[in-house]
Amino acid sequence: MLLVNEISNKYGENSRRFIWRFLKVSSRLARSNNRIKFLLNCRRCKMVPPCLKIRNDIKIDNEASKRELEKIMFKHRIRLLSLLISDTKRTMASLRQTKQNMNRKIDEDFDQPDAERIRKMVKEKTATIFEKVRARERRKVSSMKTRQVMQMNNEAEWIVNTTTVEIPDYVERTLMLGPNFNIEDKGDVPYVELVASIEKSIQRKENADEIRSEVSNAMINHIHYHRQPRHPPEEWIQKEVSKSRKFLKENPNLVVTKADKGSKTVIMDLNEYQTKMQDLLNDGTTYKRMTTNPTNRVLKKMNSFIDEWHRKGYIDFRTQRRLKDSSCNPPRIYGLPKIHKENRPLRPVVSTIGSATYNMARFLADVIGKVVGKTVFHVRNSFDFAEEITGVQTSEEEVLFSLDVVSLYTNIASSMQ
Repeated sequence: MLLVNEISNKYGENSRRFIWRFLKVSSRLARSNNRIKFLLNCRRCKMVPPCLKIRNDIKIDNEASKRELEKIMFKHRIRLLSLLISDTKRTMASLRQTKQNMNRKIDEDFDQPDAERIRKMVKEKTATIFEKVRARERRKVSSMKTRQVMQMNNEAEWIVNTTTVEIPDYVERTLMLGPNFNIEDKGDVPYVELVASIEKSIQRKENADEIRSEVSNAMINHIHYHRQPRHPPEEWIQKEVSKSRKFLKENPNLVVTKADKGSKTVIMDLNEYQTKMQDLLNDGTTYKRMTTNPTNRVLKKMNSFIDEWHRKGYIDFRTQRRLKDSSCNPPRIYGLPKIHKENRPLRPVVSTIGSATYNMARFLADVIGKVVGKTVFHVRNSFDFAEEITGVQTSEEEVLFSLDVVSLYTNIASSMQ
C-alpha cells in the first residue's frame, strides 16, 4: 500500500507495524459489532446458531421424555448463547480501549495531516469489512428463520411466483407458514360495540345494505380464522407478518391465493386474475349476470320454508331458531389457479359462508353424513377399491373403466334450475 510505504519511509519501520496493528484492531471491532447483532438477533428470535448445535448421544425411547430432553437442551443452548453475547461484549470493550489508546499514540507520533490520512485509510478498510460481514450475518439469520419456518410446516415446494415482481424473503417466510398458521391475539375484539358503531354510521347511506354485507363478511372470515389452532407467539414472526402485510398493501397489483391442488401458495398478477375470472363468468353457460340482488328474496323464502318445517313437526323450536337468519351475505366466487396445467386456468369456487342457505346446508350435510358410506357400494378411496377387486376375473367381453365428472356441482345446480 502506497500510504503505508510512505509513512514507513518517513517515520521508520515501526510505524508500518503500528498501522497494520491499528487496522487489525479496527477490523476485529467491526466484525465484533456485527457478531453481537447476530447473536442478539438469535436470542431474540429464540434461534440457536450452528456453532451451538451440541451433539446429543442420550438414548430415550419415550416420546414425552424426548420432548422434555429437547426442552432442556434448548435451554442450555440459549444459556450458552447468552455467554457468547457476554464474551463478545467484553471483547468489544477491550478492543475499544485498545483503539482509543492507539488513536492517542497516532496523535503523539505522527503529524496531523498524516494522522488524518491513516485514520481515513483504516476507516475505509473497516467500512468495507463491516458491510461484507453484515451481509453474511444477515444471510445466516435469514437462512435460520427459513429453516425454523420449514420445521413448522413440512411441505416440499411452498410458493409459486408467476409475476415478474421480486418477492422479499420475509414475505416468502410469512407465506410459508401456510393458511393454518394463526398467531394469538393480544385481546378480544368487541364485536357487539363494533357492529353497533358501524350500524349507526351507515343507516342513512344509500348503499347501507352493501356496506353491511361487506362488514359482515369480513367479521365472519375473521371469526373463522381465529378459531384455528393458535401457535405460540414469536416476536420475529409477528414483525415479519406486519411487514408482509405492508408490502402487499403497497403492491395492490399482486394477488396471493392457494393453488387448486396441493398446499402451494400462488402469487399472481391482478390483471391476469381478473381477466381469467371474467372469462369464466362470461361463458354464458354456468353463470349469468343479474340486474337485481336476490339475497333478501332467497333469505325470506328460506325462512318461510324453515317455519313450515317447524309447523309440520319436522324440526323442533331450537333447530328452527338455529336455522333462521335475519341478515346474510351473497355467495362469493373466487378462482384457484391450476398450476399443474398449461396457462394456469382458474377453477371457480363459490363460497356460501354466511349466505342465506348456509345454515340449512350445514344442517342437511350433518343429516346426510350419518348415512353416507354405510352401503356395500361405497369405497373410501382408490386403495380400498384396488383391494376390493383383487382376485376378480373379467372376461374378454367385459371392460373396466372409470368416469371423471366435469363441473359436477355447477351441472347439478343448472339441472335444479
